[in-house]
Amino acid sequence: MSKWTEVRDGLEAALDVKEVAEKTAERIAEYGRKLTGDAERMDALEAVADKFTAQIQEQANSETGWNMIRDKFVLPLLINGIIWAVKLTLSKSTNTAPQ
Repeated sequence: MSKWTEVRDGLEAALDVKEVAEKTAERIAEYGRKLTGDAERMDALEAVADKFTAQIQEQANSETGWNMIRDKFVLPLLINGIIWAVKLTLSKSTNTAPQ
């Protein structure tokens, strides 16, 4: 065995990497269950995002060039995409069916 392998194995044994990883995964899953279990939180987040995107799309009518494209298309797609990704990730990590 090489020295690096011995050092790595020693660090893994000392830090108990597997236990730390399992505890972290459990904590993330628990947080995800709390967030997805309480539909009011996700609904509130979506309502805020919808209101914000509606406001910036309305303001885009008075702008030109990149600012108009950004406010009409890019930011709303980005915001809605992030919310979708968060919901998908939480539903996959907590082993629940997506809503």
